[in-house]
Amino acid sequence: MSQPTTPPIVEQRQDPRQELQEFVTIEFEAGALVGSGQNISAQGVFFTTTDSLPVTVRISGKSEVVRAELVRYETLGDGQVGIAVRFLRPNPTLTV
Repeated sequence: MSQPTTPPIVEQRQDPRQELQEFVTIEFEAGALVGSGQNISAQGVFFTTTDSLPVTVRISGKSEVVRAELVRYETLGDGQVGIAVRFLRPNPTLTV
């Protein structure tokens, strides 16, 4: 009997990642998101949308403010969350 094999992980990132030891601040722009409801409970609702959630990003030690959009928000446990944003335009000056 053969054991199931795990398919290889395919890297989908387009650009290499670098360590970042600075504070990051994102500011949400005012607005509303509308989407299709998927499910609801006494504690919350889940819906999908094609709208984006625009934000501005500031990284301590950098004078530049960058426009971006929220692409992922996930609970990591112990009260922490992970937040990913995508710059609206590639910005190599922030990674130097």
